[in-house]
Amino acid sequence: MLLKKRAYRRRVRGLCQEVWNQAKQYAKFKGARLPSEAEWEYAATSGGRNQKYPWGNDEPTSELVVFKTDSTMPVCSKPKGNTAQGLCDMSGNVWQWVQDTYQNSYASAPVDGSAVEGTGSFRVIRGGSFDYNDARRLRADAR
Repeated sequence: MLLKKRAYRRRVRGLCQEVWNQAKQYAKFKGARLPSEAEWEYAATSGGRNQKYPWGNDEPTSELVVFKTDSTMPVCSKPKGNTAQGLCDMSGNVWQWVQDTYQNSYASAPVDGSAVEGTGSFRVIRGGSFDYNDARRLRADAR
């Protein structure tokens, strides 16, 4: 049983790495790159404001964010949940990949906001998802 669980985790980890690689390749194809985790959080808090969510500190509702549903919605379908700069879907709808390798804490994170490129195969996703019922997972600082 333990061997089956380990093999499953390796397959899932490999799949996640493959999907992250595809996201990275797509960004490059579009002339862009994946943001660092620090850049993503700065954007998700409307330029580094002291707020919980992209739209401010009000708790999530179905007018602000795509969550508590069975499926995704079209991109930018909840404009009331945009950041002050107009970025949409920074919370809910679908998870978003960032460049960073997952670390348990920010203690070793670069102070210049660049991505953490450590060892390991886990990558960071941010933003929450359409099927989340817990508003805490939609916060800009959730990972």
